[in-house]
Amino acid sequence: MKTSLKNKVPELLEALDGRMRKHHRMMLGLHLDHLSYVEKQLEKVESEIDRLLEPYLASVELLNTIPEIQKDASEVILAEIGNDMSCFGGDPQLAAWAGLSPGNNESAGKKKSSKIAKGNKSLKAVPQAAWAASKSKGTRLASFFYRIQKRRGQKKATIATAHLILRMIYRMLKDKIPYREAGWDYLTSSTSSVEYWIKKIEAQGFTVKQSARRIKSSVMVSNVRISLPFGVMAQATMFFL
Repeated sequence: MKTSLKNKVPELLEALDGRMRKHHRMMLGLHLDHLSYVEKQLEKVESEIDRLLEPYLASVELLNTIPEIQKDASEVILAEIGNDMSCFGGDPQLAAWAGLSPGNNESAGKKKSSKIAKGNKSLKAVPQAAWAASKSKGTRLASFFYRIQKRRGQKKATIATAHLILRMIYRMLKDKIPYREAGWDYLTSSTSSVEYWIKKIEAQGFTVKQSARRIKSSVMVSNVRISLPFGVMAQATMFFL
C-alpha cells in the first residue's frame, strides 16, 4: 500500500497511554497483526500486476495521456479489454460490449427508454474516469460532458463521456497513437456550426444549398437556400463568430 496506518500507531499509543486496559492492548495488537498481513498481501498482488503488465507498458502510457486517467485505471481497462483491438469489429462494438452504449428504442415516432445494457462491471473505471475528466479545465472531454449535461442531465452526461473515452481508447490502442487534446472550444468553428445546422435541417426532409462570404475577419455570413415541400423556396442568413 502507498500509505500505511501502522505509521500512526506509535502516536496513537502514546496518546492513549494510561487509558487502555490490558485486553484493549491485546485486541489492538491483533488488529495490527492483521493489518500487517493484509499490507503484505497487497504488496504481493501489486508486484504481480506490475510483472504481468511489463510487456504492455507502452499501452498503459498511451492510456495515461487521456485527461484524468491514472495508472491504476489504465491497468484495469487494459486488463479487461486487452491490448489487441482486432477482436472487436470496431469502437461501437467495444462500447456495446462494455455496456456503455445507450439503447435507441423508438416506436411510432415515440422515443422510449434509452438505458444502457448490462456490460462488464469491471470497467466501472471508465465512468469514474469520465466523471473526473468532467472536472478538468479546458479539455475536450469536459466540454463534451457539459454540453450533454445541459440537455440530458449529469448521469447521462457521465455515461456519454465514458462512451466517448472508450471509443478513443479503441482508436489509440488500434493505431498506437496518444491522445490529442482538441481543447474546450473544439466545436465552435463556423464551419462545424454550419454543417451541424444543415444536417439538422436536412433530417427534416429539406434540401439545403449553401453559399458563404466573409464580411469581417471574425464574422462569417452564410446564405442558405432551403427547398421546402411543394416547391417553395426559403432563404436564411446565418452569422457565425
